[in-house]
Amino acid sequence: MDRRRFVKSASWGTVGLLLSSVASRSQDDVTRTESPVIPQTAWGRVWIRWTEPTLPARPLFAHGLAIPWGARPALVERALKQGYRVYAAVTLDQASAAASNCRAMGISGIILEAGDSEQEKADATVRDLRLAHPNLTVLSPDPNAKQPSMMGSTVITRHGILQVSSSTEQPWINSNIAMVGFDRVFRPTQTPLIDFQWDLSDALQQQLGPTTENYLLAVAEAGALHSDLILNLYPSFEKALASGSDEAWAAWKRVAKYVEFYLREGERPVAFPANVGVVTDNYDASYETTNLMARHNIPFRLLPPGHLTPQGLQGLDLIVVFAQPDEAAIRQVARFVDGGGVAILVSLRSPFPVQSSGARRVSGNSVIYTMGKGKVIELAQGVADPETFSRDVRQLMGEDKLPISLWNASTSIAIPYKLLGTSAATVELVNYSEEPMPVQVRIQGSYSVVRYETPERGHEILKPTHQDGFTQFDVPWLKIGGRVHLGAMADPQRKRS
Repeated sequence: MDRRRFVKSASWGTVGLLLSSVASRSQDDVTRTESPVIPQTAWGRVWIRWTEPTLPARPLFAHGLAIPWGARPALVERALKQGYRVYAAVTLDQASAAASNCRAMGISGIILEAGDSEQEKADATVRDLRLAHPNLTVLSPDPNAKQPSMMGSTVITRHGILQVSSSTEQPWINSNIAMVGFDRVFRPTQTPLIDFQWDLSDALQQQLGPTTENYLLAVAEAGALHSDLILNLYPSFEKALASGSDEAWAAWKRVAKYVEFYLREGERPVAFPANVGVVTDNYDASYETTNLMARHNIPFRLLPPGHLTPQGLQGLDLIVVFAQPDEAAIRQVARFVDGGGVAILVSLRSPFPVQSSGARRVSGNSVIYTMGKGKVIELAQGVADPETFSRDVRQLMGEDKLPISLWNASTSIAIPYKLLGTSAATVELVNYSEEPMPVQVRIQGSYSVVRYETPERGHEILKPTHQDGFTQFDVPWLKIGGRVHLGAMADPQRKRS
């Protein structure tokens, strides 16, 4: 089994217990949360990994805590008495016994953590545990999660060698956007769960640990992606909280405000309709490209190769194909291109050697030719520069076909959602620079009510303008996380004032 395939199981970090607070929840809510499949009506939940031998006297506002599996029983008992629900995170060797005994210990579920070489076995174990214990929640964080952050330069892997762009180019953002998209398609049995270790490069950072803004960004990104998060507290910060440090608790109060802001329950919005498709079955082969597409606010829909069908291609204008299609899929791609679509074939042998009606044009790494009303672009040597590729995709699509665009936002991303059966939409904004800035947003649809909220400043009404079926508005202040609510469809013929 190729461990790089999406169907591989996940690997996780430190073994521990997850404790989920129920102090402010009704019994009905507790029952829903304990179902064997993570409820799809709750997202943006944050668990805190806790390693100190004692719990803080003051309650931590979060969905849960994470405590080492080898912790003293007294710590678990105290957590239960303080209103926390316990999840045991276990190794493969511990999984079966823990699943059989955790209810008797007051533990509500388990987290299965495994090393990278144990993935196939871990995948099977998760399935078996869910079948054998239908009333037990089994969670599995994604092993590919990373610390959300911003770097001054773009870093890509080209032919196995790391390359860094010039400082004048757009800043590089480390995000989990593409990974969460992969999880929703290839690991659909639970809400994506992000778990990463802090990447602190210099000695001073290692001594001081993450800043409060670093914690806020981690919570904001996971919440904006409608994902769950296990938040690892740096040892010095954790000790300070345990000892009751006023400075530490002032910082945690800011984090808790973000945790509360992003915790959502009720009907989950769906992703805004995307007209770009990415056909792939391999994480490593397509990650950098999809990450940069997300970075450039190009909403895309992931398609396993088996979804190259009329239904799977419906609504798409451009597809990027990383997986070699079979004969049936080739016919569907040909129909898609003949009808006016654009197909970009990455590192594939040409499936259309004699079907092109237009002259072939060779440009660097690419071969471009027409078929019917559409176009095929072959990249025989793969995507040389994901940054340039993403810009080319935007240009091929044209601004009028992209559902959302940002201006003055070189360090920000926007994730649009719609609520099925309504005309309402929301846009989640995340600024990876952690420095306040204004942002201009243009979104498909004509909305007359635009309401903006942030954890720091609450709500305010923004004034929209309209043109050619799009709504544009200025967000005056975005530090890290913000949310725009759009409603009350306006007259689509109204022009910008």
